[in-house]
Amino acid sequence: MITVIVDRKSEDRSIRGIYVEGHSGYGKSGSDIVCAGISTLCYAAANALEDICGYGTDEVATVHESEGDDVFFRISVPDRGTDEVRNNAQVIMRTCELGMINVAGSVNEGQRRFVEIIHSN
Repeated sequence: MITVIVDRKSEDRSIRGIYVEGHSGYGKSGSDIVCAGISTLCYAAANALEDICGYGTDEVATVHESEGDDVFFRISVPDRGTDEVRNNAQVIMRTCELGMINVAGSVNEGQRRFVEIIHSN
């Protein structure tokens, strides 16, 4: 199962980071559409934080592949920038979160769970 943690600041509920770990097991490695969808959302959000907000690659994205199919992807929002940059970053992160919620809602059925989304704070 893929575990997604949406980490929010307690004071204003803004998204500080989205952390993704695991493998869905929905399909065979290399052709798992759930993993592909979640990965695409992660890369799109990281690229948008770089392109639209001007953050550096090393500031926003960390990817680790472990043995087997598990992947760890961390998207972080740097605590800097103008109000416009910070607002844009929140729109990007919320869009990523909504996409992941949509994927989970599309594939999880009863006891068959492929994506779990956990909200902190």
